[in-house]
Amino acid sequence: MGNLAKVKQQFMLVVGLLGAVDLLLIIYLLLPGSSPSGKLAQEQSLKEQENTLIREVAPLKGIAQKLDQTRVDVKKFYEQKVPSQFSQISQHLEKLTQETGVTTQGIHYTQDPNAQNEKNNLPDVQRINIDTTVTGEYAKVARFINAMEQDKFVFIIDQIALTSQESGVISLQIKFQTFLKES
Repeated sequence: MGNLAKVKQQFMLVVGLLGAVDLLLIIYLLLPGSSPSGKLAQEQSLKEQENTLIREVAPLKGIAQKLDQTRVDVKKFYEQKVPSQFSQISQHLEKLTQETGVTTQGIHYTQDPNAQNEKNNLPDVQRINIDTTVTGEYAKVARFINAMEQDKFVFIIDQIALTSQESGVISLQIKFQTFLKES
């Protein structure tokens, strides 16, 4: 009988161990992502995240070279399109008026002291506001405006107002901006 009690005790120990193993296996199967289909779904989700991150990072590839080229382009832009002296601006506007056959009635330049604090300002460049009245035949005035828009210097037209019109000759008040390199 003592032998039977010992076998019974061993049997209960084996049943207990098997029960514990069964419980662990059930918990493992119930955990999310532990089944083959759950692992496949998790792998698919990770692949989608990887593809999304690759697409997001793609524009940044070669950014150092792009930044270097941008710096070269900005320097070239400043050298070609932004004068360093007021006299260059006035001489250039005078040249445009002569080439297009219009006359101006005083060109007024103003620097905006408040513009220095604006966040959209260019570094090392002053914004110059210009106000003038241009008179001439319609076609010549149109050519003048077109020449300003396509000029080597940067002229940004803010406002045009018709001030008079007599026998084919018109006068337009033009307010525009340009830029000047800071010394």
